[in-house]
Amino acid sequence: MALHRLTSITLGVPDLAASAAFFNDFGLVGGSGGADESRWATRDGGEQVELVEAPHRQLQRLGIGAEDSDDLAQIGARAEQAAAEIVESSAERLALVEPATGLLVEVSVAPAYAAGPSTHTFNRPGLEPERIDVPAKSVLTDQPVRPSNLTHVVYSSPDQPTTLTFFTDVLGLEISDQIPGVIAFARCGEVHHNVAIQAGPVAFPHHIAFEVDDVDDVVRGGQHMVDVDPNRNMWGVGRHAIGSNWFWYLREPGGTFVEYTADIDRISSQDLYRPKDWQGHEFLYSFGPPPPPEFLEPADLAELIAAS
Repeated sequence: MALHRLTSITLGVPDLAASAAFFNDFGLVGGSGGADESRWATRDGGEQVELVEAPHRQLQRLGIGAEDSDDLAQIGARAEQAAAEIVESSAERLALVEPATGLLVEVSVAPAYAAGPSTHTFNRPGLEPERIDVPAKSVLTDQPVRPSNLTHVVYSSPDQPTTLTFFTDVLGLEISDQIPGVIAFARCGEVHHNVAIQAGPVAFPHHIAFEVDDVDDVVRGGQHMVDVDPNRNMWGVGRHAIGSNWFWYLREPGGTFVEYTADIDRISSQDLYRPKDWQGHEFLYSFGPPPPPEFLEPADLAELIAAS
């Protein structure tokens, strides 16, 4: 696959300072050593979140990484054939407009993540212990959780089929799983999904997810966030069925849900992946607490519709 990861997003928020405080507590690192509240970096992905002031939450830009300039040329050719709007085209960057929502999608030549091995250890019955004579590191550490990378974005579109077609037929993402007409999980690399397009009355970012090393970090990160402010809690801890990932969702001050996630499925080839026929609540989760109503119908949805 020519594409291999998300590079960055631009997220519109109504209160820049409040959102900056949230992402600082979440474990991202502010630009210029924390002095720049508009740019936030993950441990392995570099600066991946740009915050800009907006009257309400908006996904203004989505960045995707390609392997080389030939990949950009192929995407550009498909865009021309589909009559997609091209804002900028060069050997290193291709900027397109998604036709149904006006979302700016920027595809650029980008390196792959370079993540070191996790230092967490696990003892399992019947196997040689990985840790002996010492408590688990996650119990002993006082270091904050540092998310590795921006791993996926779930985006609502009032014309889900058109938006999905743009991401698959023009950009080249592959669908891993979908509930037809409701939501489609698409990937631009081995991770089960990097972009999910869901049907909704208006375009808005439903949630963004950051991958951490393991479930210990999901729980430690989420617990820290609600210890600072209990109103941040949205949904978790649990494990999704689609994608298999552990999750804990928090409520960012602008209204976007932000997820700690770990152990998400990897797919080496679409021909080898055999998803099951998801039944009942598996559409949303495998186990954990039931999702709160706000997860399905955000509290600010009427405001977003009116603003559109």
